[in-house]
Amino acid sequence: MSLLVVGCNHRSASLPLLERLAVPAEELPKALKSLTALDHVQEAVVLSTCNRVEIYASVTRFHPGLQELRGWLAERGDIHPQDLDELQYSYHDDRAAAHLFAVAGGIDSMVVGERQIAMQVKQAMETAREEGTARRVLQRLFRQAVRVGRRVRSDTAISRGASSMVDVGLDVAAQRLGAPLAGRRVLLVGAGKMGGLTARRLADESAGQVDVWNRSEDKARRLALRTGGQVVAPTGLATALATADLVVCTTGAPEPVLDLDLVLAAVQERRAGHDAADGAARPLVLLDLAMPRNVDPACHDVPGVEVVDIADVREVADRGVTGEVVAAARRIVDEEAERFLAWTRASEVEPTIRDLRRTAEQVRAAELDRLSGKLSSLDDRQREAVEALTRGIVNTLLHAPTVRLKELADRTGAEAHADALRDLFGLDEPDADA
Repeated sequence: MSLLVVGCNHRSASLPLLERLAVPAEELPKALKSLTALDHVQEAVVLSTCNRVEIYASVTRFHPGLQELRGWLAERGDIHPQDLDELQYSYHDDRAAAHLFAVAGGIDSMVVGERQIAMQVKQAMETAREEGTARRVLQRLFRQAVRVGRRVRSDTAISRGASSMVDVGLDVAAQRLGAPLAGRRVLLVGAGKMGGLTARRLADESAGQVDVWNRSEDKARRLALRTGGQVVAPTGLATALATADLVVCTTGAPEPVLDLDLVLAAVQERRAGHDAADGAARPLVLLDLAMPRNVDPACHDVPGVEVVDIADVREVADRGVTGEVVAAARRIVDEEAERFLAWTRASEVEPTIRDLRRTAEQVRAAELDRLSGKLSSLDDRQREAVEALTRGIVNTLLHAPTVRLKELADRTGAEAHADALRDLFGLDEPDADA
């Protein structure tokens, strides 16, 4: 078994490529099933955010598994595999674990130390678990990653005063508006976790009326109820767009929610209203934090409209976390990766230990059965004593080699020793899916 991660992130790939590779939430079940249908992939988790698209997998063979994952990603992005090789990265085993732990800790984020990624890591694992594609190995890996993320943030200063993609995006949007967000009318397009984070930040900034539109009206209503906002009916998006100062898009829609016609109509309505009032039209700022993007790229060219997307956030995301802080976080990541490696090594010998003990128990039971005639005169108390005695002998004999095998696995790997035990005791080969 090998653990692999293959992916692209904000450092290795452009925004348009990440957009092509992105796996929206509604496509995740199908994507996970297609990954585990590959010949050498046993388990799979997809981590798709606005900063990265990464495939984590447990594979039966390293090289064929790696090629299958790269091929899957290339097909997803409709890009030639050789072209993708220059943009993607891949890690295996303890390095794959260390990479995920760094991601969960916010070390690898565009906004270093941001907390939102920890939530996204947990959600990626939960989705894969529900779909049955994350089992023993990846559930163990991702649960440890969530704990590592908490440890990094509690034991280092990496999150001290930490921003998030939402924070940075709103700061850029305020600059484009030319004024603070206080009193501004805001339309939230999307009522998921990022929409909730945006609503909380807007409350901190004393924004004016906050309208909420979502593809699911129930979800919009729940967010509006929590934040004191107003629900926009599914058919009311155009009107809400025309009256907003700022629109923040965070849906998981695979296609643009704000297309060119919708935005042009909103701009025209805004101008008509301002002409009637004999005033200048206010700028309309569209903050697009979704991946794939929710705003049609053609809207960048509409007069009176300012589009702020993830590419703009990238330019101002560096908030100057010091090298010492990152180095301290890296030390935690390395320590935890070594711990995960020890677990995987121990896991590799567990089937051998289990089979050895099962075989020993079968031998013990068979010998008692063979001597049942000679033991027939024993009363219940004496029979229990014989049972206890024979079990104790078996356990005592197997205790030292079991501990020794686990110690060897923890230090250097014990595959050769496990194979020798199987040969000596005639144990069957373990099931690869066990």
